Amino acid sequence: MVRALVVDDSSVMREILSQILESGGIDVVARASNGYEALEAIEEHDPDVATVDINMPKMGGLELIERVMDERPLPVLVVSSQTERGADVTFEALELGAIDYVTKPSGEVSIDIWSKDQEIIEQLETIARIDEDRLRRAAGPTDAAASDVDASGSFPNDPTLIIGASTGGPQVVERVLRELPSEAGLRILVVQHMTDHYTSRFAQRLDEASEYNVREATDGDRVGPGDAVIAKGGYHLDVVGFPRGTVRVELDGGPKRHNVRPAIDVTMEAAAERVTGNLVGVVMTGMGADGAEGLSSIKAAGGKTIAQDEETSRIFGMPQRAIETGDVDMILPEERIAEGITNAFRGWSA
Repeated sequence: MVRALVVDDSSVMREILSQILESGGIDVVARASNGYEALEAIEEHDPDVATVDINMPKMGGLELIERVMDERPLPVLVVSSQTERGADVTFEALELGAIDYVTKPSGEVSIDIWSKDQEIIEQLETIARIDEDRLRRAAGPTDAAASDVDASGSFPNDPTLIIGASTGGPQVVERVLRELPSEAGLRILVVQHMTDHYTSRFAQRLDEASEYNVREATDGDRVGPGDAVIAKGGYHLDVVGFPRGTVRVELDGGPKRHNVRPAIDVTMEAAAERVTGNLVGVVMTGMGADGAEGLSSIKAAGGKTIAQDEETSRIFGMPQRAIETGDVDMILPEERIAEGITNAFRGWSA
């Protein structure tokens, strides 16, 4: 049985979250109203996992996460509000080592959190299995120097890259985009499992970190050389055409796939069908099976496929399922994914 600590300054939220976890068979061993109480509870009860609110008195969630990752690494699920400020601090929490987040549907104290009960339970059961080495890597510096990716040589015409990621993905996606050479002139589509209110801020962060022009996808958007779009939360990113060397996309509010929207498979399968240039697909850290069928479609269409390796994936679920299909060309650690993408495209021009 997973043993959990619930940290929130609201007694109502502590009670609701505890009820949710216990309804899913998770043992709530302690509750805390601020970071100081949480540190004491961790010392006394040695939980497997914790849910942590960000805005708390005395010691807030960011300081708590930083201290936990430094002193006693523990898988943390952030419970955050659906605001621009909430998105910013959630990304800060992920950079400090938190594994994933769940949003409060309607404000700081939200009984609507019950609508997320299965999501919360599944996330906690999954992240509780992350070992200490992966936790320490997750809490490592995010401003490390980029890998030395060779940008010399020629690249093929019309190169299109589809990246899919879920739990643990934001930091890896940022690293990969930061390291990809602008000289390659890639057209990049990123499908990160992420809720609305967060994808626009995620796109802004990537734009600041990368030499590519990164934006949240809009309906009818056209992605040309040097552009990258992020699938908008709550919509599948459908590839509907490839006119004059640009990838044309539309936002699709249709049924969820793998219980998520946006789904990686939707974008990859559409790209495999409609993109006529050179195509590479990448599936990175995350739980579930999304992306496996999409990579197989890209492979069948003559494209090249990459999966993140087990050692550097926070959650190996999606890459593992992709690898099991037998349609993955390269299995690479986080620090070599940008290099692998670059070499895959360069191979077409050799």
